[in-house]
Amino acid sequence: MKVFIHIGPHPQYKELVDYPPPGVEYEIRGKSGVSDYYSSNINKLRRVTNKIIKFTGVPRLNYYKTNADIIFSTRGIIPLTTKPWVAEIEHPYAFVGMDYKNWGKIQKAWVKTFLRMRYCKTIMPNSTGAYVALKNSFDISNIENKIETVYLSIHYKKIIKTKHRGIRLLTITNEAYQRGFNIIKDIYPLLKRKYGVEWTIKSNTTFSKSDSNFIKKYGVRVVNELLSQKEMDALYGSSDIFLYPSFVDINAIVTYEAMRAGMPVVAMDTYGFRDKILPYKNGLLIKDSGLFWNKEFLRTGYCEGDFFSTYHNKKMSSELYDKLEYLIVHDKERLKMGKNAAAAIKNGFLSIKVRNKKLKDIFERALGR
Repeated sequence: MKVFIHIGPHPQYKELVDYPPPGVEYEIRGKSGVSDYYSSNINKLRRVTNKIIKFTGVPRLNYYKTNADIIFSTRGIIPLTTKPWVAEIEHPYAFVGMDYKNWGKIQKAWVKTFLRMRYCKTIMPNSTGAYVALKNSFDISNIENKIETVYLSIHYKKIIKTKHRGIRLLTITNEAYQRGFNIIKDIYPLLKRKYGVEWTIKSNTTFSKSDSNFIKKYGVRVVNELLSQKEMDALYGSSDIFLYPSFVDINAIVTYEAMRAGMPVVAMDTYGFRDKILPYKNGLLIKDSGLFWNKEFLRTGYCEGDFFSTYHNKKMSSELYDKLEYLIVHDKERLKMGKNAAAAIKNGFLSIKVRNKKLKDIFERALGR
């Protein structure tokens, strides 16, 4: 079976293309491999496309000339084609280039019309949050039979754990403030004083002068250089708890990587995290503030610019402290959650094996097999 796949410029898609379902061959924009795709001028093309979308008020529409049996879009792009196609979506905003301000009545009407077409076979939200957001964007009663949630995943490999004293916290992010830096910062001094924990942040964030002083004072390790995959694996392997209280993320590939490395993940109780982080099974969740995503998992429009660089929330920080203290004190529970996390990626509900089985079934149904 040959599948033409339109992928987004994100590492999670390289993982998925490198490990296709058995019997499936991916064609990527007519190129031989995903590396060629990522070396193309895709970012420039996306900028031009997004400007056109914003100006015309229509969603992203594409026509692909291919001899493949089926078309698979991983960015929610609606192909104009007479071939069967399926679409995976992180959020309905993907239909308008993730520009939530451009997700209005006209755009929703266009999207719903194309999703109802007979060539559209399956719509695949990759989290419960994505499904809820779709359901709350417009009436899905006429297309609900086409909707099937298929989780993202990464391939499993054994990460070598290195022995060390004490507890090491790890946060990996390109935008530390939007990922809860201040929420962690407000409790870290107490955690360090009481339990001697160490905190490493892998980030290219430019911190304020006061935060730089905080980092220096409390010995927070900041890694801002580019690391090889081997070095990244070593960073995961030398850590005990992955800390990611993000206000923003829909799906964060680093949380999957942390789980693969056998770490419990502490994250927000929102969007995609609610699916993969099962409290007291493979990690812990803290209540989301609701500042970025509302209860319908649509943007609030409240948080713009550098809002989170000065945002503090004592209630969230207090809950985060309690959850971290639980993991620090209860060694056996922490280790058990880490093992469960790795098992979910290896053979469980977040494994490529489970994802590919679902994809193969969806492709075959689309082709009437």
